[in-house]
Amino acid sequence: MASTRKQEISEETRRRLVAAATELAAERGATAMSIQAVAELSGISRGSVAWHFGSKDGLIRAVVEESFRWALTQLRDNLAAATEPGVAALIEANFAIMSQPEARIFATILLEATSKDSPVRDTYAEQYRTLRRYYGDYLRSVSAPVADPDAVAVALLGGTLGINIQHRLDPDHVDRRAAVTALETVYARALTKTHTGTEVPD
Repeated sequence: MASTRKQEISEETRRRLVAAATELAAERGATAMSIQAVAELSGISRGSVAWHFGSKDGLIRAVVEESFRWALTQLRDNLAAATEPGVAALIEANFAIMSQPEARIFATILLEATSKDSPVRDTYAEQYRTLRRYYGDYLRSVSAPVADPDAVAVALLGGTLGINIQHRLDPDHVDRRAAVTALETVYARALTKTHTGTEVPD
């Protein structure tokens, strides 16, 4: 019993540290986030970071992993609730996720992750591979499957990511809802043309 309680406390400490680091990284970026700030926000000593994650880099990697885990869970739930499976449902599911405050972390640290010496570059890339695989598997499962689901997965993620980054940068001038609807229309026309061999008239 004592061992179980100790494990529960350890898991709760880890969760609080990741939650605090996620909040700070979403606001300031991973580079600007400090261990001291994480300790103060979480109410846990600085030494616990080293104990649980080894270093600040280890903590940031845990933030990325947990953020993508949350997003994938949300994606699955949204798709399960969709009335009509397909590309539009996948775009809408992504839109629902990125509309939530928790999703700020992705746009905030994305540019840092693309740097060659970024401590989260490999982790970020790995998590995107997992997400693309899920997209691809979903596209293979729908009643009107696409010709190249893996390529479409890359394109869909690129399109929705681009919309969300633009909205984060300039929310007063980027209508995310309108852009997502336009993206759905483009894919609906393209896929209909692929399935029938002819383009659907306006």
